[in-house]
Order: sequence, then C-alpha cells, then structure tokens
Amino acid sequence: MEGGEYKSYCILKYQGKSDNVRERMKVMQETNDGFIISEKDLELRGSGEFFGTRQHGIPEFKVANLFEDMGILKKVQALAIKILSEDKNLKDSKNAKLKNTIDKKFSGKIEI
Repeated sequence: MEGGEYKSYCILKYQGKSDNVRERMKVMQETNDGFIISEKDLELRGSGEFFGTRQHGIPEFKVANLFEDMGILKKVQALAIKILSEDKNLKDSKNAKLKNTIDKKFSGKIEI
C-alpha cells in the first residue's frame, strides 16, 4: 500500500524498564499490523479479568489456552460448523451423545 505525498513518522515514548515494556516497543517498531500488535499485547498482559478493574481481555478458559491451543480450537470450530450444517438440531443418532452433553451442560440455556 502506497503512502501519501509526505513521509510520516511515529515517535514512541514510554516510561518503565520492564521486559514487557521493552517487548511492546519492539513489536511497535517491527510492524504496523494491528492484529500482530494486539496479539502480542494480549500475550504479554494475559487475558485480564473479564469483569473487574483490570484491563479487559479474553476470559480465562478452563480447558484451553487461547495462544497455545489455537490450532485445535480452529479444528473444533470447523468440526462444529460441519456438524451443525449437516444436522442443525442434532437429531441424527450419530449426534445423540453430543446433544445429550450439551443439554446437560447448558440445560436449555442455549438454542442450536
């Protein structure tokens, strides 16, 4: 993507000498891709508290770690989409155990 007629500059100023601060500045120097920057920020600060006074982030998972388990989470998502596209209400006998597990876990709180 071409820039404008004039060259632009970004001056990063920070206080603190922690490794996290240095790492954040390093990422900001290396890329202007907001997705990479936000991913690194989330990795450095952790998921935070979903509700509370700390900076909000992604809630802690009880089973999965968003960064370490992203590959398997994407596979599970793709499989869930496939199952629901073939059997939206999970009425097929091959999906009975899955439906039963969902019904027990959420007891009518979600609609498929």
